[in-house]
Amino acid sequence: MKKLFAGCIAISFASMLAACGDDSSSTSPDASGNESSSSVEDVSLSSQTPLSSEAAPGSSSSAPSSSAAPASSSSAKIIISNMLWDAENDRGAGQVITGGDSRTSGFWYQISDGVNGGSSVLQFPSDIDTLIYGSPFPELIEKYHGIELEAKFGAGYEKPYAGVAFNVWNEEQEGGNISPWGGLCLDYKSSIDFVIELGLEDGAIPTMDSCSFVANVPASASEKVSDFDWLMFKNSCGAGVSPDINDVLKNVATVRLKFSGAAGTTGDFFVRRIGAIGLCHDMVPAP
Repeated sequence: MKKLFAGCIAISFASMLAACGDDSSSTSPDASGNESSSSVEDVSLSSQTPLSSEAAPGSSSSAPSSSAAPASSSSAKIIISNMLWDAENDRGAGQVITGGDSRTSGFWYQISDGVNGGSSVLQFPSDIDTLIYGSPFPELIEKYHGIELEAKFGAGYEKPYAGVAFNVWNEEQEGGNISPWGGLCLDYKSSIDFVIELGLEDGAIPTMDSCSFVANVPASASEKVSDFDWLMFKNSCGAGVSPDINDVLKNVATVRLKFSGAAGTTGDFFVRRIGAIGLCHDMVPAP
């Protein structure tokens, strides 16, 4: 009789557990889809397969929750506000610490028009082993105290381009909320103009289609630090149907330094630091 009674309790308890399963239906969407030394200019307000085009390795991690959105939504993935990558402190990682998944976010990788049938490439210095397992960026950063490369623009795509990028949240390129950065700063030099491009999570804002938000960066023969307020980022497709920048900032999957030029031309660039607006200035030594 005692055994029968205990069995009934066990069955009832198991039934209760089955009836009270996890009712969460939130899932993370999948992603498909260039003045330091002697002068400082402030223009404020104004993939991780290293040698592939816009490809990158990983797995996502848990994000901070938000009372205003499900934990899996991009708006809930708030990035650290004091983001700063400094080549001098990289310690051989080749990684920007964003506050995303530390295992897969922030690693530098190449982008190029190869994904669109183009033939543009990045030329690494001859003493850098580009065939090394993993990524050539840690060795490049350690030897050159920054990312120093040459972009060679080739035929095959209407607007040839090449450059470098890092994923904000994870290698699946889920979007994160980068609005706390207030904008971006760069410590750089470049022989040609280029853009900082905010790549969005695939499908996050349907009206954007293949467009993105970019800020123009002027060429500079000497190394310099510049700030780019969020209001300086404009829709690459022009006015048209453009979302509010504040909505865009909640869904940023990648940050890209994108260099363009006519087929057959080249451009050299060097990047020592990238960070939240204003932070690059704090690192600039006095003249």
